[in-house]
Amino acid sequence: MSPEIKQIDPREHYTREVGPIEHDELEECQTDIRNVGWTLGNACPYECPQCYSLSARERGANLTPQIIDRIIDQLSRVGVTTVNLGGNEPFFTNGLDRRNTLLPYIINGLVAHNILVGLTTSGISVVYLEEDYPQQFNLLNDIDVSLDSPSPEEHNRNRGAALYSQAIKALSLAREHEIDRTIVMCAMNWNFTPDRIKALVDTARKFDANVRINTIKPVEPEHMSLVLTGQQFYEGFSLLMNLCDPVDLGEPPLATVTNYEGAKGCPCGRTSFRIHSMTPDGKIPVSPCVYLHDYKAGDLTKDKLPDIIESPQFKTFRRRNAHPEAIVECRDCSLIDKCRGGCASRSYLHHAHQTGKRSLFVKDPYCPRDYQLTNHFPQNPQIDQDITLVHKDYLCSWIGKPR
Repeated sequence: MSPEIKQIDPREHYTREVGPIEHDELEECQTDIRNVGWTLGNACPYECPQCYSLSARERGANLTPQIIDRIIDQLSRVGVTTVNLGGNEPFFTNGLDRRNTLLPYIINGLVAHNILVGLTTSGISVVYLEEDYPQQFNLLNDIDVSLDSPSPEEHNRNRGAALYSQAIKALSLAREHEIDRTIVMCAMNWNFTPDRIKALVDTARKFDANVRINTIKPVEPEHMSLVLTGQQFYEGFSLLMNLCDPVDLGEPPLATVTNYEGAKGCPCGRTSFRIHSMTPDGKIPVSPCVYLHDYKAGDLTKDKLPDIIESPQFKTFRRRNAHPEAIVECRDCSLIDKCRGGCASRSYLHHAHQTGKRSLFVKDPYCPRDYQLTNHFPQNPQIDQDITLVHKDYLCSWIGKPR
C-alpha cells in the first residue's frame, strides 16, 4: 500500500518535543473534555505486534496513592465524566506481581468522584479483578475485551500466548454480572476480512456484546506492514454496518459517508485525551491522542490539567478540527464539514512513515473522496444517546450492536 517506509523513531518523544506546533495564527474549536483514557502502568505480560503504547511505556517508576488522588482530583475539576483504563493490562499498575496492583484503589477513587469507569483488557484484568476484588469489579460501567481474530488459533498466535479462552471468560463474567461489554478488534490487513468480520459479529451476538473496531494506527514503522488498504477499510465497515446497528460513529470518514448529522471530525484534544503511564523519571504526561506520543505535554504529578489542555500540543489538534481547509488536500472538498480532515493520528502517522516528515495538517489516508464507494452505507443513522460507554466520542473508533 505504501511507498518505502521511513524510519521515524517512535521513542524520540522521550528526548525532545517532536510533534510540530502548526498554524498558531488560526483559532481553535471549542473544548469540551468529557472522556479520558488512562494507561495505568508500564508492565504487560504480552507483546502484541500491533501494540500502540509500547513505545510510550518504559519501566522505572510506579504509581502511588498520592499521585492517583491528585490525578483523579484534576479529572474531576475539569468535568470528566468517563475514564477508560487500558494501554497496558490495567491490573498491572505496579509491575507484574498482582499483589501490588492499585487498580481497585483507582476504581474506588474515580467512582467516588462520579466518574464512570471502563476497562480494556485481553481478559486477564477482568478475571483477576473479579477473583480478588469483586466489589470493585461490580463498579465498572463497561468492559472492552480484545480479540485479534474470532479464531482461537489465530488470536493466540498473534498474541503469543493462549489468551482466547481468557477473553471468552471475561465476556462471560461481564454478562453474568450484567456489565455492558464490547469485543474490540484492532483492524489489520490480515484480520479485517469478510469471513472474520462475520464470525466476530456472531461471537459478539452470543454474549450480547457490542463490537468496536479501531483501525491500526502505525505508531511503529513496522506497523505499516499491517495497515488496511482503502478498499479493505470501506468494504469491511460496509459489511459491519449491514450486520450491526450503530452505537458510535467516531470514525470521521464513516460519519461522512453515512451523512451522520452528529459528525464533528476527530475528537482528540476536543472532547477526549490520554493520560500516559509514568516515565522512568517519574512524570505522567498527557496527550490529545492515545496514538500520538509526539504530542504529549505536561506532568500530571505537578501540573494543573487545565494548563495542559491549553498547551500548544492540544491547541494544534483543535486548530486542525476548526480549520480543515488548512489541510491543502482538503481545501476544496465538498465533504470537509463532516470529515474535517479525518482521523488526526492516522493522518499524521501514515504521512510520517511514508514521507519522513511530521505534520498534523495532512489528510486521512482513507479520505472518502479518493475511493469509489460502491458499497452500501446506511444514510442518516441515528445514535442512541442514552447508551453510555467510555469509548463513545473517544478516539476515532466505530461501535456497533449486532442485530
